[in-house]
Amino acid sequence: MLQREGELVEVLRRRLGWDRASEALLGAAGDLGFAEEQVVSPVCAAYALLKLSFQADEVSRLLTWQDFELLAGALFRASGYRVRNNVVLTKPRVQIDVVAEGDSVVLSVDCKHYRREQGPASLERVALAQLKRSRALRRKAGGHKPIASVILSMSEPEGKFVKGVAVVPVRTLRSFLTSLDAYAGCLELR
Repeated sequence: MLQREGELVEVLRRRLGWDRASEALLGAAGDLGFAEEQVVSPVCAAYALLKLSFQADEVSRLLTWQDFELLAGALFRASGYRVRNNVVLTKPRVQIDVVAEGDSVVLSVDCKHYRREQGPASLERVALAQLKRSRALRRKAGGHKPIASVILSMSEPEGKFVKGVAVVPVRTLRSFLTSLDAYAGCLELR
């Protein structure tokens, strides 16, 4: 077992007791569509902690940025999206953490593993960079579906849009996805 897997499970066990921690892991695995052997993974344990309303900064401390990107992909899949993690485009070279394709829209997602809320200038820089990546995706992918830019964060408050980019905390991702049509006027769609 990897060290951080042990840490995440230990946090669950200390807070809930072994039986309830096991139930929480199994429930998280079911929500994410994970196989039985993935129940004790950092992604599953992190999701279980978030689902139980643990502080995002505590979960973030125990989760690597790579695991956060895997968690993001799992959450999009669980919401019915087709997902590609770590998409690399060339000429110009850009990397998109997650591309999630739904029935009517493609989401170009930048995963930010911040433990604290970012200032306006920092968030604006990140949003502009994500718009640039989304434009590159449109040029390479073609297609007829609109592409919306999203920054998925551990810590940002709900309902923020910066330069036409949705800033979505991981806790509210499912709610955002089910209400995506209502946000169309706030998103810059490519």
